Amino acid sequence: MIRLFLDTNVVLDLLERREPWVYDVEVIFQLAVEKRVELLVSDLTFINIAYIARKSFPKDKIFDALVYLRRFVGVIGIGQEVIDRVLASRHVDFEDSAQYFAAQREGMDYIITRDRKGFEFLDIESLTPKEFLDRFL
Repeated sequence: MIRLFLDTNVVLDLLERREPWVYDVEVIFQLAVEKRVELLVSDLTFINIAYIARKSFPKDKIFDALVYLRRFVGVIGIGQEVIDRVLASRHVDFEDSAQYFAAQREGMDYIITRDRKGFEFLDIESLTPKEFLDRFL
């Protein structure tokens, strides 16, 4: 089974119904329902979503969205090892580096993101949701 690490921006596309990207993300989540892919996010993604969404949504709606999300995704912890690797890398985007090193530690096949340049220096291939679907469907 293909293991996909979802960047926070892709998850927000789904939860906030961001057009036009939401449609491709919905297909990826349907592939997970059909057990054709495994979806994982980091614990940082849940924290980031709660923080970002607090400006736009009531607290109950945020919790409902996160509970819904959790039904479909596994959660990877960041932890001390990942933080140490990020600090050693000195990559300009701390958050993307943390996401990447967590995904790398868990042996993810692809990182699905709309911000590919945040992951271009790394050895796990990053694809937009559309690129993933074009390649694998």
